[in-house]
Formats: sequence, structure tokens, C-alpha cells
Amino acid sequence: MTKLSDLQNRIDNVIRRLDAELEVQAAKAGQDIVALITNRVVQRGETAEGDKFTPYSTTEVPAFFFLGRGRTTGSDNAIKQKAQKKEKVSYKDFRALNNLNTTPKNFEFTGEMWRGFGVIEVQKTASGALVVIGGRNTDSENRIKWNSEQEKQSIIKPSKKELEIVTANLSRWLNNLINGRENRT
Repeated sequence: MTKLSDLQNRIDNVIRRLDAELEVQAAKAGQDIVALITNRVVQRGETAEGDKFTPYSTTEVPAFFFLGRGRTTGSDNAIKQKAQKKEKVSYKDFRALNNLNTTPKNFEFTGEMWRGFGVIEVQKTASGALVVIGGRNTDSENRIKWNSEQEKQSIIKPSKKELEIVTANLSRWLNNLINGRENRT
């Protein structure tokens, strides 16, 4: 009878800890998936399926469209000179003038959109927890939405591998909880 009582106490303890820690662990999982997505897109320019995004635009527009938008004084001066000569510049050329990669597309110019990307909401549900990721401010949200519309796919969609990594971390946490080991994730 004591063994059954001990087992019941252990189960009750696991349930209490699961209830108490679920949102925190879900938030950690959300932060992990955000970091994995950001790294994949910014460093490798890859979609969730492992393909490259569409190339940066080579459509030329009047250079004055880019006036005051450069990252450095040098790039602003180069654009100003081109605008005075009534030259045209593509967005790909504008990135090159700012010493940024022109391929692959990584949606990173100032980094502001990616700094604003993160966990928006975490809540317990009947079946576990819900984690919502996206732009944490209006500017980031709008840029992510606009870029996703241009690509005709979400630029922040997690890949299968990224989801597997996060799921494995959550499974490790749950196994440690069930087996009475301290959390090491």
C-alpha cells in the first residue's frame, strides 16, 4: 500500500510541476524557435523548406527614392550623386552601396525587423500550451507581413528540423520532470 501511495505522490508532484512550469518552458521553446528561424534566414537566406528566397530586386528606380536611407554617410553620398545625375538604382545595387550582401536575400538591412521578431504570446491550452511568434512591435509586424506577402510565403515559418530541435528539448524537459531529475534544458 505504501508503494501505491508513493507512486500517487510522485504523479501528483509531476502534475503540479508540469502545471507550474509549462508556460515558462513553452516560452523558452518559443525563444529557441525564434533564434533558429532568425539564424537560418539571416545567415543562410533559406526558406523553411530549405530553398532560397526570391532575389533582391534589380528593377531600377530613380536614385532619389533612396536618399537618406543609407546605413552610412558614404552610401548616402553615393546615392545623392546618382540622384543629382538622375541615374537609376535597383534595391540590389542600393544594398551593395551599403556594403550588404546582395545574395542570398536575408531581409536584413538595419536588423530592426529581426530585433522586433520574437514570442508574442504564451498561454496554456487544454492540450498543452500555445506559443505565438511574430513582430513584437508594429514596425516589425508590418515588415514581416509585407516581406511574407512579397515572397508569397511566411518568412518566419519554422522548418521541420527547427521544430524537431525544439520538440526534442521539450521532451528532454518532460522526461526529466517525470523521472525526478532536475531540469537541464
